[in-house]
Amino acid sequence: MLPFTGGIGVSFHAWKSFFLLVFYRASFNVKIDRGVLLKVKKLKYQLIIPTVIIVFILMSINIVLVFQIQQKQAVNELKEKGLALTQQLDSTWEFLSINQHRINTSAKGDFDFKGLNCSTAGMSIGVIFAEKNGYKIRYVNTNPRNPLNEPDPFEKRVLEKFSNDTAIDSYWELVKEEGQRYFCYVTPMRIDETCLECHGEPAGEMDISGYAKEGMKIGDLAGAISITMPTTIQDQALVFNMFWQCMTFTLLIIGCVLAIYYFVTKRVTKPIEHLETAVKQVGEGDLNVDLQNFRAAEEIEGLAEHFDNMAKQLKELYSDLEHKVELRTAELGKANEQLQIKQVQLEKVNTLLKEDSQYKADFLAMVSHELRTPLTAIIIFAEILLKKNRFEDSSEEQILCEIKENSEVLLHMINNILDLARLETGRNSLSIETVDLVDVINNVECVIRPLAQRNDIHLTARVERGVPLIQGDYEKVRRIIENLAGNAIKFTPLGGKVNIQASLAEDPHYVKITVQDDGIGISKENQAYIFEKFIQVDSSSSRQYNGSGLGLALAKELTELHGGVISVESDLNKGSTFMVLLPIERPQRGDAK
Repeated sequence: MLPFTGGIGVSFHAWKSFFLLVFYRASFNVKIDRGVLLKVKKLKYQLIIPTVIIVFILMSINIVLVFQIQQKQAVNELKEKGLALTQQLDSTWEFLSINQHRINTSAKGDFDFKGLNCSTAGMSIGVIFAEKNGYKIRYVNTNPRNPLNEPDPFEKRVLEKFSNDTAIDSYWELVKEEGQRYFCYVTPMRIDETCLECHGEPAGEMDISGYAKEGMKIGDLAGAISITMPTTIQDQALVFNMFWQCMTFTLLIIGCVLAIYYFVTKRVTKPIEHLETAVKQVGEGDLNVDLQNFRAAEEIEGLAEHFDNMAKQLKELYSDLEHKVELRTAELGKANEQLQIKQVQLEKVNTLLKEDSQYKADFLAMVSHELRTPLTAIIIFAEILLKKNRFEDSSEEQILCEIKENSEVLLHMINNILDLARLETGRNSLSIETVDLVDVINNVECVIRPLAQRNDIHLTARVERGVPLIQGDYEKVRRIIENLAGNAIKFTPLGGKVNIQASLAEDPHYVKITVQDDGIGISKENQAYIFEKFIQVDSSSSRQYNGSGLGLALAKELTELHGGVISVESDLNKGSTFMVLLPIERPQRGDAK
């Protein structure tokens, strides 16, 4: 016999494995076919498919549980049968053992062994019983007197268990033999007083049946009763029950599908299709929609009601839309006419402003030109008179010097005004040439050094090694540096310092020109507008420093004309540093970084 521990009929583990496999495949298919399910756009199918899956899973779980319960019930039933048979056989064995003397005694009282002992009777009953119902009943022992009582491997293993543990009163197992399933039930047979006559001591002595005694004692294991019962009836009952379980749940699934299909079709999908038709009708421009008699689920009826109200409102709005469009068109036409009138007025004002600006620039240029000519003559005549060195007293020379210096200051202011006027009218352009900053800074130094010496200011000028030649307007670069240096000398007190320096900038495409002084400085709030025209930090009538406020504005305009930038770093009473970045290559306005 081969042990079969799986179950009765179709084994529990086999059924469990089957349903787990089906459940796994169902879950797997749901995952794999999720895209397909998502593609199913019909609402009824989206409800039916998950419902079928859920019912199928619950059905599988129920079948597994029911199968397990029924299997346990079948096993318990077979155990009860085995126990009843062994008790009946034990009773027969005990009856024969007790009545051996009566059976083997003749009517005259003489001993006459009939050959009807316990073992023989038990084996005979087992054979008769097996012929009637297919059961196999055997009396087995590890050292049998009859070869027919020799145990098979399964029975030897059970006898070994009984021998090792006297507390075991029975043992059962499901086995499979030649494709047929059997329930094997084994109970131990232990020596009692009635058994000692044939199996007791002394060992080796012949008993009444002619066999040598085994020398056993009370409680020793004499053998076992092995009953093998076919499980055909139980298998068929399980299969029948499982079949009806499957049929019941199949009918349940079909009923659920039909119920859901009917309910969803009648109360959901058909009303939605009706509503969809109404939506398409509105989308095509036909607003004559009537959903007053619409019947569906409460939520869908509410949606249909809102849609019907919306369609009516759209119809009312559309009927009044053309009139409103005409009114709006007329209003827009009037507004457009007003805009055109305003545009014409603005163009006239803009033309007048341009003319005024041009008049102002022409006037400034004309005035500057007309003033510069006599001022030049005054400066020249003053220089001629100073060279004669024929003065009646020292005051005459002082007066001529004052005339010359103030004329030069006035000429410088007029030149600034003239340049700014040209810049505003766009008539000031660059005369590009190769410029050596050494020459430019030396020229500026020569011009402003007398002013620095007069104010006892230490003036230094330096061009670092490696500063290249640049492409620019020589005169305008000179004017930038001269304005910054003159401004620095003006606002530096007696004994101060002014430094002019040219070097390479951090960006290798630019050179940096720095004018640094230790004068009065500029506060942070005033630095934002010092480059504006006609702006001075001290603009009061009693201001200490004279000037028009055009020097820094002109320097900024000329720097940006070269494509450069100008900036300032300063603290009040700590001096100022003005920095100019000029491109090395041919400049283009607005290209400065």
